[in-house]
Amino acid sequence: MLNENAHSDTAHVSGIASAPGDLPMPALAERHALKSTQFRHDNKISPGVPRPDQAVEVTATSGAALRIQRAEVWYTTDGSLPNAESSKVSMVLADVEWNAATSYLNRWEAMLPPQQDKTVVRYKIAGYSSDTSDTPAFFAHDGSGFWYQLGEAGLTTFAYQVQTQPRTLPDWMDDAIIYHIFLDRFRNGTEDGQFPKNLEPNDKHGGSLQGVINALPYLAGLGVNCLWLSPIGASPTYHRYDQSDYFAVDPVLGSLETLRELVKAAHTMNIRLILDFVPSHGSWKMPEFVAAQQDRDAPAASWFVFDEWPDKYRCFLGIATFLVSFNSNDAGLRQFLIDSASFWLEDVGFDGLRLDHAIGHGSDFWIAFSTAIEQVKPGAALFGEVTDTPEMLRTYHGRLQGVLDFPLAQMLRMSFGRGEWGVAELAGALQAYNRYMQTGPGRVTFIDNHDMNRFLFVAGGDVPRLKLASLCLFTLPFPPVLYYGTEIGLSQQQDKDAGGFGGDHVVRPDMVWDEALWDHDLLDFYKALIKLRHNQPALRRGRWETLAVHTESQVYRYRIVLGATELQVFFNLSNKPHELDLGSSSYSEPLLSTSKENRLRVRGAGMSLSLEGLSGVVLATTS
Repeated sequence: MLNENAHSDTAHVSGIASAPGDLPMPALAERHALKSTQFRHDNKISPGVPRPDQAVEVTATSGAALRIQRAEVWYTTDGSLPNAESSKVSMVLADVEWNAATSYLNRWEAMLPPQQDKTVVRYKIAGYSSDTSDTPAFFAHDGSGFWYQLGEAGLTTFAYQVQTQPRTLPDWMDDAIIYHIFLDRFRNGTEDGQFPKNLEPNDKHGGSLQGVINALPYLAGLGVNCLWLSPIGASPTYHRYDQSDYFAVDPVLGSLETLRELVKAAHTMNIRLILDFVPSHGSWKMPEFVAAQQDRDAPAASWFVFDEWPDKYRCFLGIATFLVSFNSNDAGLRQFLIDSASFWLEDVGFDGLRLDHAIGHGSDFWIAFSTAIEQVKPGAALFGEVTDTPEMLRTYHGRLQGVLDFPLAQMLRMSFGRGEWGVAELAGALQAYNRYMQTGPGRVTFIDNHDMNRFLFVAGGDVPRLKLASLCLFTLPFPPVLYYGTEIGLSQQQDKDAGGFGGDHVVRPDMVWDEALWDHDLLDFYKALIKLRHNQPALRRGRWETLAVHTESQVYRYRIVLGATELQVFFNLSNKPHELDLGSSSYSEPLLSTSKENRLRVRGAGMSLSLEGLSGVVLATTS
């Protein structure tokens, strides 16, 4: 089996859903503590997505030691950058807060007037050291993501858009079952698609667009209807997150003509395609960056931030010098990225974009980008890799249609994967989080991806745990993502963090195309699970709620309701079987079960459900 070398010791397994660019707890603590010395606006506005009839409250904080005597908001509604000549609203010192990490914080508030639908409001928050000064001593800066480290050298221009209909994922995403393909490791263009042996882990293994075309019948048979392709641009690395050309296909993958053939073939089979678009950083081999290093006045020099020209520049996480960060504030850079995204969507025919490292840009950038792309291709999906706290995720409502749901992945890995959470922790977290995110952006869900240890590895190779996590993922009303190879039991040899930074290649193994090595029972389960989601609209559009949490038996139960349809999903997180009394309600035979031993029984005037240990069932009520 493919998971025979799975790691069983959880001591060094990443329990959370992490990714390059994720903020570890020490960074989050530092970000919070630095409020005491900063003038900060972390995109805190109310309402988060204003309607035309609503004024907007803008909030900022300043450490008590900062000499800010007054503050005001400068704003524009014509697309121009706000400055001292723009419209202004004075802020009031509304309150003083205290907590152990920051001591005293001054909270400033202002109300910006209502605007017409679709209006983009751009604003800056100026702080003055005296009541009589005309020159700001401070500008409030964005403290989200890693921007808190840069202060005013980072982001000081913010934006929101007035929306009668808040920005959401397009309707077709409700029905999407997304298959995440890491192109270099998925399939090459040979007849059998198999990779040569003994390739170096960080070399290009030769996965190609033709390989994906050849795999379309397999993917259609699996039941997925949307493919997420890793970056395709010309790049020196196998992962291609450091592209040197934003309008070309890496020749190792194939040609632009082959890509068009893939798009056409997939669309013929009613399979949509999402491109992994990389807007926050490019390759140090990028011609525009090379020119900027050679000439300070090069046309695109302002796309990058040089601390000391030419060799000290802003880069990904401050350590990956081969990933050159883009200057979020530069208008030319923004137009370049919009033009590139438009090319892949409109000209080539992609149906959406997964936006890499979305915390690398702020609200002013994302409002401009989303507005432009939605005009270029209405109905295109735009969702970001936002690796931040749930509090910060909520602020992306109105900026992006959706975000990848890292907090949910963490919950499912901690409970079904590592077994560190029981049903009380899982049920409580799910209920609270789903309620919390009602005012957030759309959510695209997953249990693992190309940046984190594979779920099967986290679960110590325990396939029943993988089935349970997938059952939960696919019975929540959010579009799910299946990482390539998970359906056949593909795992990994060691923890991705065992060798330090850069061990991601272990979670990106070559897809196995020798069917003798597949876990066919697992594959059949995924086919049935995907078919169930297709056949039950409630799983895609229903109302979710917890029904029961049995801490003694470790049985958890929730339901999804759409119109007259009610589905109930049961999980037994213990290793022991349990007989659950269902009372007088009536149920059909199980629509799906992770174990062949689970049984629905008639008991007098009622029914009961026999659940094997580490198993789950989906039932439909009949009355």
